[in-house]
Amino acid sequence: MKRWLVGIDTGGTFTDLVAFSPDEPALRLAKVPSVPEDPSTAVMAALEDLFSQGVEPEEIQVLVHGTTVATNALLENKGVPTGLLITKGFRAVYEARGWTRPDPVSLIDPFYLKAPLLAPQRLTAEVDERMDFDGTVHKPLDESQLRESVRHLRDQGVEAIAVCYLFSFLNPENELRTAEIIAEEAPGVRVSLSSAILPLIREYPRLSTTVVDAYIGPVVEHYLLSLARRLKERGVKTPQVYLMQSNGGLMRITVGARFPNQTLLSGPAGGVVAGLRLAERAGTGNLVTFDVGGTSTDICVIAGGLAQQTSEGVLGGQHVGTPMLQVRTLGAGGGTLAYVGKDGLLKVGPASAGAVPGPACYGRGGERPTITDANLVVGILGAGSLLDGRMQLDLGAATRSMEEIAQSLDLTPQDTAAGILRIVNNHMAIDLRLALQERGQDPRRFSLVPFGGAGPMHACWLARAVGIPRVIVPGHPGLNSALGLLQTEVKHTYVRSAPGILDEFDVGKMNSLMEELGKQAYADAREEGFQSEEVELRYQLDIRYLHQGYELTVDCPNVPVRQEHKAGIKQDFDTLHATLYGQSAPDEPAEIVTFRLQASIKVPQLTEQDIDRGGDIKRAFKGERKVFDIDTGENVTAAVYDRSLLGAGDSIAGPCVIEQFDSTTWVLEGQKLTVDASGALVIDTEVIK
Repeated sequence: MKRWLVGIDTGGTFTDLVAFSPDEPALRLAKVPSVPEDPSTAVMAALEDLFSQGVEPEEIQVLVHGTTVATNALLENKGVPTGLLITKGFRAVYEARGWTRPDPVSLIDPFYLKAPLLAPQRLTAEVDERMDFDGTVHKPLDESQLRESVRHLRDQGVEAIAVCYLFSFLNPENELRTAEIIAEEAPGVRVSLSSAILPLIREYPRLSTTVVDAYIGPVVEHYLLSLARRLKERGVKTPQVYLMQSNGGLMRITVGARFPNQTLLSGPAGGVVAGLRLAERAGTGNLVTFDVGGTSTDICVIAGGLAQQTSEGVLGGQHVGTPMLQVRTLGAGGGTLAYVGKDGLLKVGPASAGAVPGPACYGRGGERPTITDANLVVGILGAGSLLDGRMQLDLGAATRSMEEIAQSLDLTPQDTAAGILRIVNNHMAIDLRLALQERGQDPRRFSLVPFGGAGPMHACWLARAVGIPRVIVPGHPGLNSALGLLQTEVKHTYVRSAPGILDEFDVGKMNSLMEELGKQAYADAREEGFQSEEVELRYQLDIRYLHQGYELTVDCPNVPVRQEHKAGIKQDFDTLHATLYGQSAPDEPAEIVTFRLQASIKVPQLTEQDIDRGGDIKRAFKGERKVFDIDTGENVTAAVYDRSLLGAGDSIAGPCVIEQFDSTTWVLEGQKLTVDASGALVIDTEVIK
């Protein structure tokens, strides 16, 4: 019996599937419309497409899923009624949002509104209890008052309760007892404890993350349990069903139901992982991944072969402290809508037509113009561009969708479409520049890696505008995030804040804290069906100079730690600080803030093969079509090629269009495309003289 590895990524417009078997050289691919009201329906439809290609359900050895259920529940305010229990005297912490200021754009927006509290004040109760800064009990938990508060929240109809007490990351005793009381007084209500979700110093990020977990938890849990049931009913019996996490690693679907906050960037993370693998194959460590899907664009900078992680994410106006890949998101995708604003000017986004009704050209009832419609009207897309012609695009409907805007602005539909593309391209270029500037990086040292169904249609223009010299289009750009799901390993991050001066920190206590994290990692591995010897552990410390407000993470290579190891840890911290900030303070004491453990477990992964050599590109030539140049305002004649028929070493000069099952690549006049051994399209964006 063959063994198949299957990756399924749910996007805003399409759900993508990639299947790989070590016994077969060719990938099996599927792309079906997403079903926002029940994403599992699209997942099962993609699997049915795979089964129609000759794969049997019982042959699936590994199934990995990238999901937007948690993200959408948060962005669309579709979580459950959520209560909050907080230490007496601190109920304003959540309302104050940690005194963070809005971003610069929001500061000058006269219509700016704060994101709503997921646990409003009317569903917030103060609890009479108090831990000291060292984790000792200052005031015992008032259980009678707590029971009364829980009953009140229960009667208000809450379906989840977040619990965040002061200094509970040092001593979870009161939070654990609170969970027991909630189970007695409000059985069936989900409980999220800050000491379990994010046991880190700084109260507001810990509080906000815990509330997010509670708010989306029942929605994610219901979805995952429903999907697991449907998979088993269809004959997919493998226990190796994983979710992509925000940190770029996998976790078992059963664990994901308990920690939904760790899946908030599940979809974008798959694309970043694929970008990291592409960087390895291309022999370059500097890439910018540019993922343009149906509803949004996700940008991630990979420098020196590493994608930066952060614990300070903001999603839908809510602060999340869960470790995640640093991805910059822009509300611009293939389904993004264009309109005339109140000021009489053409606007694009962030609202989207989504999967239903979708762009006008899809023929599903959409009437308003989108970026996909604009690409069709100017000729970058052809009527038979999608899914090898299995999905026909309606040029007439796309043109009609432009007419209302065209009339109000006294433009032709083609000029309107070009204006839409110029606006969205400029939005994307701004975010690309900012993503690089925030990392202090020079765009001339990077390559742009576009994927998602729409990424390669915009990438060459953007690279030229930003000053990026090379575009690398992966083999299956429209399925790239699904590919990334099969190119990583199981990863878990365990953290525990315990501040103390490095030189003075008791080594016995240091080793005890690390041992606790290790026990948790091994216990989770056993729950996921792995043996302890399969787990690779990497211990780290978050360290800062005294009175600093930020920390840097350094490895702790010697475990158990002895007193003589501390000098090496301090030196590594000084070196890292000097590298990142240009200066260090070797004579100043350092403070440990957080103990951190990275646990990883290898699982079967997709291995990509080089493609055959090319030769005569005429075999891939499909014809020519007129494309409206959005910069010059003139039509150019572009050659159209079938990417599946291109071979390694083939070279084509722009302007040209490269069509394939899952995406379309647009190469500008004066640019040159070469196919490398892996099958990637490597495009020199500098104009050929």
